[in-house]
Amino acid sequence: MSRVVLIDPGDGLETVRNALREHPEVTVDLADSLPNGAGVVGVLVPPDVPVGEDALAALPDLRIVAATATGFDHLDLAAISAAGAWATHCPGYCTEEVAEHAIAFALDLLRGVTLLDRSVRAGVWDLQEAAPRRVSGAVLGIIGLGRIGREVARRARALEMRVLGFDPVVSPGETDGIELHALETVLARADVVTLHALLMPGQPPLIGAAELAAMRPGAYLINCARAGLVDAAALGAALNSGRLGGCALDVLANEPPNPDEPELCWARTLINPHAAWYSPAAATEPYRRAGEAVADVLHGREPADALARPARAPV
Repeated sequence: MSRVVLIDPGDGLETVRNALREHPEVTVDLADSLPNGAGVVGVLVPPDVPVGEDALAALPDLRIVAATATGFDHLDLAAISAAGAWATHCPGYCTEEVAEHAIAFALDLLRGVTLLDRSVRAGVWDLQEAAPRRVSGAVLGIIGLGRIGREVARRARALEMRVLGFDPVVSPGETDGIELHALETVLARADVVTLHALLMPGQPPLIGAAELAAMRPGAYLINCARAGLVDAAALGAALNSGRLGGCALDVLANEPPNPDEPELCWARTLINPHAAWYSPAAATEPYRRAGEAVADVLHGREPADALARPARAPV
């Protein structure tokens, strides 16, 4: 009997099994790490489980690697293709949730909601601890104008914010009212910068010391995308020096963080536990779509949202 293995701490097992109900010859198991050995035809993996040459060499019957997420920087697409397998992901399953979370962070930072709450609880009754700014007319800089970036822009315009954007692969005719500029210009003009760019394997941080220095004094940075997009040491220095007004992070290099992680001690910093993607609906969607991708491959069909196709016929 063939196996499909879900590597995930979530509760998507029954959703995947339901997607594969027409394949009684396949068992669907839950595991903490990638399996090995013959008989495994599909693996479903979250963003923190890399799939590369070594893992693939231990799975001779593998036909598909399905990421239960939008991001796919944890997948070695060339190696998966060379191993004769498909690779898929789940783009757009939490677009609205992440866009809303980024806007919530922007509003919180501009109005000082959380930072003022902290100060009151510490015994300080002074709005100047995090002086609120007007949201209407504030400039939001969006780095990355894919699905999520555009949804952030749509919500920001509804709040009467001015929206600037940078994306090297987007032409002016595709901006939906977003003012396109070079990265340096967006950083220099924005009151709030929010990151919604992809992170490719081996890519250096998009926002390093030079980019942080280019931002307006007192500006805010939001990262609901990938921790590797930002040079953490440089960000900490910019915050602790007072150069930046604050930041909001939904992603960290180490999740969950150790008690001594520097981010936990940075000044004027909001941190969420990688929650931007979540809603009850979004929690189920990637398992359903990944399960359906596996079912398509087992039926001999091309799966939706394919990132890589087999370079050779499966054995």
